[in-house]
Amino acid sequence: MSVMVTDSPPPGGPWAAVARFIAQYPTGRRAEALHLALQSLRDRVEPDRVLACELAWEMHTHGYWSLIRRSDGGAYETEEAYFRDVLDLASWRTAYKRLAIGRMLMGFEEAERSQLRAAIAAVGLAKATVVVPAIERLREWKPWLEWAGQLPTVALQEKVSAALDALPRGREPSPPGERFRRTVLAAMPDIEAMELVDRFFEVGTEVVGTPHPIGIFLAGCRECLGAWELQASRWAHRSSRRAGGPRATGRPPARPREPAPRRT
Repeated sequence: MSVMVTDSPPPGGPWAAVARFIAQYPTGRRAEALHLALQSLRDRVEPDRVLACELAWEMHTHGYWSLIRRSDGGAYETEEAYFRDVLDLASWRTAYKRLAIGRMLMGFEEAERSQLRAAIAAVGLAKATVVVPAIERLREWKPWLEWAGQLPTVALQEKVSAALDALPRGREPSPPGERFRRTVLAAMPDIEAMELVDRFFEVGTEVVGTPHPIGIFLAGCRECLGAWELQASRWAHRSSRRAGGPRATGRPPARPREPAPRRT
């Protein structure tokens, strides 16, 4: 059931200003009036949503969310539960995108940040999330938000991907393995996992003696694989003992050795 904007709202009610605005248009132009009203409401709401992204990032970076209690006094079990609740979002993926906008905003000084907030509100959070990686890497937000306001989402995503994969003009090429590192980070389910992976590569640089992400990854695999294989074999051995039989190896049982011939 759809909610209609009535022409006779209660005095001082939330619909009063909208109804007065719509009443300026004749009945034949109601579609246009509703469209303009929706745009006006978006322009009023979007700046607050942008500011919420910035505040949410601060809550995340300082771990403040863990200090907050639900309305019933209970604690939030996870950061995901907190942000899905307080931002009123259906998925953690959407919440993470909002945090990414906040992270990007905090990467600029306050004087420039105020302009950036207004520009993001003008294009909307949905388009802004697409260009966040390009802005964070290239440190140029004005052209990217202009493109966000002009291009459809698919074309905008293609432009961002091309910019991140190509060598930006006037900049040094990405270090070897950087694309691999970005791919791994992008595959992480939440921001805590991303921070864990980022720390892995940071510590790996010191331990392995190379900044190459693929070299660090392979060294980590070699380091833990032996311990994992030993642990897995122990688990398999315990499981076979509980089952009351030898461990299944997939090989035929060995034949008993024949006794060696006696010397005469």
